[in-house]
Amino acid sequence: MNATNLSVLAADPPRTRTRPLAAPVTEAAAAVEESRWRRVIWRGTRLVFAGGLCAAAAMLGEQHWSKVESDRAYINAPITAMRAPIAGQIQIESIEPGTAIRAGRPLFRVENPRFGNLESMSQLNWFNELADRLRAEIADAEVRLARQQEVFKHHAALFEKQLISRLAYLEEETRVALCQSAITQKQQQLRSAETRGREIEQHLALQKEAAVAMPFDGVVWAVRSQAGSQIAAQEPVLHVIDPSRTWVDAFIHEKHAEKFGVGAEVIIRSVDCRAEWRGRVESVRAGVGRIDPENSVAVPPDELARRRVAVRVKPDAPPPFGAAQFFGVGRSVVVSLPSHD
Repeated sequence: MNATNLSVLAADPPRTRTRPLAAPVTEAAAAVEESRWRRVIWRGTRLVFAGGLCAAAAMLGEQHWSKVESDRAYINAPITAMRAPIAGQIQIESIEPGTAIRAGRPLFRVENPRFGNLESMSQLNWFNELADRLRAEIADAEVRLARQQEVFKHHAALFEKQLISRLAYLEEETRVALCQSAITQKQQQLRSAETRGREIEQHLALQKEAAVAMPFDGVVWAVRSQAGSQIAAQEPVLHVIDPSRTWVDAFIHEKHAEKFGVGAEVIIRSVDCRAEWRGRVESVRAGVGRIDPENSVAVPPDELARRRVAVRVKPDAPPPFGAAQFFGVGRSVVVSLPSHD
């Protein structure tokens, strides 16, 4: 082997040693580059996500501090208690809460066949006896009047012939007038006694049986008694509500009180945002925590609302709910000002 070949062989080994090392270096660099890009993308994603959260928080904060709406509001209505006028056994049809009833429809009937009011019966007997006695006295007075008229005719004939004095004639005429006046007075007393007797009889009939009808078009809120049960006088049997007299009780923060003046137009929205209607502020009452809640409403306040103003809103139209939903009474709503405010 000559020197030229030896020099070529001596020069070749360095190239064969470096070739296997080139691939790992390239792969490591590519892995480093890919890792760097991943970090950049992940860092950018986190920045975008953080920016979105900050923007959403800013928007929510702005809406929270700038929105003008109620903290708490619900649809309310007056409760009318249908009470038993007398004590006895109640007869009532199967009526469930949420049943719509027209005005004038009979609701229930109370029967008390064992009723026996000694005072009323004594009064009735006394007036009946008085009427009988007055009828007998009137009959006697009519007989005396007839006789007195015959006597007066005889005296009148004697007076025309100038056989008696004028004074005697006037005395007989006065007796006839007195008899007629007595009959008139006793007839008036008889009419009064008969009227009073009929009133007592009607009162006794009402104490034995009484019926109660629906006073207006409404819906049954609650049923307190069942058919066949014994009930006391003035005990509530049904509670009904009048859908035409509904309103909204809303509690507004004091800082927004001046925007909810009497007559201001507001928007009433259901919590699920499926229904929306308008109304106007009817009254504004401050110091809610110092005023006793009303007891004759369907939904009385459950607690004292500090630093809140009670606003009563009268809807322009009935709430969009049916009788089975009690026309929305008791539902929570949101009261807010129109967008232009």
